[in-house]
Amino acid sequence: MATIQDVVKLSGVSVATVSRVLHDSPNVLPATREKVLAAIKELDYRPNRLAQQFRTQRTMNVLVLLPRLGDSFYSEILRGIEAVAAEAGYHIFVANTNNSVELETYFFESLIQKQIDGIINFSACLPKEYMEEIASQNPVVVACRYLSEARLPNVTIDNMAASKDMTEYMLNLGHRRVAYIGGNTALALYRSRLSGYYQALEEMNIPLDEELVRMADPDIQGGYDAATGLLRSGVEFSAIVTSGDTLAIGAIKALEDHHMTVPDDIAVCGFDDIEMSSLLRPTLTTVRQPRSLIGRRSMEKLLERISGQDSDSGEQIILDYEIVIRASSGKIRSEPG
Repeated sequence: MATIQDVVKLSGVSVATVSRVLHDSPNVLPATREKVLAAIKELDYRPNRLAQQFRTQRTMNVLVLLPRLGDSFYSEILRGIEAVAAEAGYHIFVANTNNSVELETYFFESLIQKQIDGIINFSACLPKEYMEEIASQNPVVVACRYLSEARLPNVTIDNMAASKDMTEYMLNLGHRRVAYIGGNTALALYRSRLSGYYQALEEMNIPLDEELVRMADPDIQGGYDAATGLLRSGVEFSAIVTSGDTLAIGAIKALEDHHMTVPDDIAVCGFDDIEMSSLLRPTLTTVRQPRSLIGRRSMEKLLERISGQDSDSGEQIILDYEIVIRASSGKIRSEPG
């Protein structure tokens, strides 16, 4: 059976260069890479991953936990993670938690047992104290979930501030009866976005009407059902702020099915700026997150934790967001509504 030394001898390069080629590092000249790959093919060399793991005490595998595997919001984030991981020779595995505490606990156990080198957690259903305990001894990064006063590496935007800004934008257009459709507030992410809505109303002296606040599954059907419930309740409103673009898309469909026009009858805005948001008719006003950068910074932070370079387990990396104004929010109303 061929060894890495056989590859070195046949290709005429160093062990380090062969290792970089095996880990698909970009820091190898194309001609050198072709020479090494030709030697690997000729010798039928197969690296002993188990031996590598034994020597380095690392699996070179990282687990990314998503709350919903089919959510298009995460596709660009994953590309950012994979780009940084590939440069470092790491492999990425993605798991769907379906917002299940039991599943999330199971995956964290695999980290404790050293079956993987680290976790990037976008789900974050577990109690903050439990995650803090695990992160104090193991490489963990929480992303897209702002956890105040937590001893956890965190890469996110300020969801509360973004939701507040979006709600204020709608209020500044002249709306005074602004409904809110959000995801389950058992999750910190949706609690933060709901708090932003409340803050905007309070600061602009708009009375809170709990009849205008609806919780739903964070998907198109959830938005459709919540908007339908608002319409059937008879409560008056002229705008809808949502905690996610899929909720907003469902709400727009419900309004259309009730023969209402967006934004002329009801203005609507979303959150996250998924690809579909710019393709809708009307196009969707929303909050844009720097998704690729979130992925890259999350993986960079995790690699720092894995290598022992980062001793601050509570660093909060808060990235900028952008309010993207499109057709669904409409124009300034001549009379407050």
